[in-house]
Amino acid sequence: MTVSMGFFRKIEQWLIDEQSGEILFLPFQADGNAYKSKVLLVGSQPEPLIQIGNADIQFLADALVDRHLFQDVFQEEISEASREYRGALNFASWMKENLKQQVVFSSLNCLNVEDELLKQLKKSKDPLYLRGFEIFKEVIDELEPELLIIQGAPTFKQFIERFKEHLADYAEEDLLQSVQVLEQKGSIGQLKLNNGKKAQILVCRSMGAFGKTGKSFGEFKSILEGIFQ
Repeated sequence: MTVSMGFFRKIEQWLIDEQSGEILFLPFQADGNAYKSKVLLVGSQPEPLIQIGNADIQFLADALVDRHLFQDVFQEEISEASREYRGALNFASWMKENLKQQVVFSSLNCLNVEDELLKQLKKSKDPLYLRGFEIFKEVIDELEPELLIIQGAPTFKQFIERFKEHLADYAEEDLLQSVQVLEQKGSIGQLKLNNGKKAQILVCRSMGAFGKTGKSFGEFKSILEGIFQ
């Protein structure tokens, strides 16, 4: 799938660091038209770690809306990715096969660099690190998903720290609960988007626990079935 010129320009702004001119961010990964997806799965930082030159930016943009192409091109990088990323791929396959829903992946911080460098940039509150959070908000405001799934305790904690002021229709006590408890609850509130719309928020354990079939995610899958069936 080839992205339109208008969408390519937005993706280009998300991918490239203005100061260095290098591709340093990974804003999202979709499996088709990202605007048609209702579900956005949120992790803490992008995977896999990829390094690609600016000459290939159009190709990368096309791969971001073609999961099969992305997996073919970045096989080696994906083989080194975490259990969480592999579990996310399995979860996306389950959603597509069982609920006919395309899942877009994104991250609270879209900066795609090695862990050690990320820690240094985070500690110094480097503008590059802070830009990663801005890109995430720009992505969800652009794609307007109906449902955000926040995976993992560290991601949920950081999500509340960064975006609590954008939440609506939530109970304060829910923000203090464990992700294991919230996984059984269903929607815990909504995130306000720039256009006035709101995205429902679900919370679950890291997709590293999903495995191949999501056997331990039975209640969570039932909640999703109740939403989309």
